[in-house]
Amino acid sequence: MAEALVAIGLAANIIQFVCFGFTLVSKTKELHESASGALNENVELSVVSQDINTFRSVIRSSTSSSIQLSDIAQRSEAIAGDLLGAITKLQHKQHTLGSGKAPTKWRSFRKALECIWDKPHIEELRVKLERLRDQVMLHLILNTR
Repeated sequence: MAEALVAIGLAANIIQFVCFGFTLVSKTKELHESASGALNENVELSVVSQDINTFRSVIRSSTSSSIQLSDIAQRSEAIAGDLLGAITKLQHKQHTLGSGKAPTKWRSFRKALECIWDKPHIEELRVKLERLRDQVMLHLILNTR
């Protein structure tokens, strides 16, 4: 009986390793072929973060915004800045510095590994931004009444 459980555990570990390897290889390929030097999901999050910073400027210049809305916008801006920093760290340096060199496959592999390791942190920041977005929407709906 114990040998069967060991076999099941070994099979599960092998499947998990294969899944991790597949994810790593696919992200390496995406990074290596990317024109921006970043994963598509990170590029999209970067655009959203920049939009949040623009939104904060609009709230700051608006005289009719409430104090709570201004606080939410300020927290959103801080989290968006953290998210941009995390995403920039995961981008190929050649692309951030603007040199024309293409990244090597080994560098793409290492960046893909960093992306996988940092994914929980980026996901946590994304969830926080979603919660703050919901609060902003609630305040805007209440202010229109």
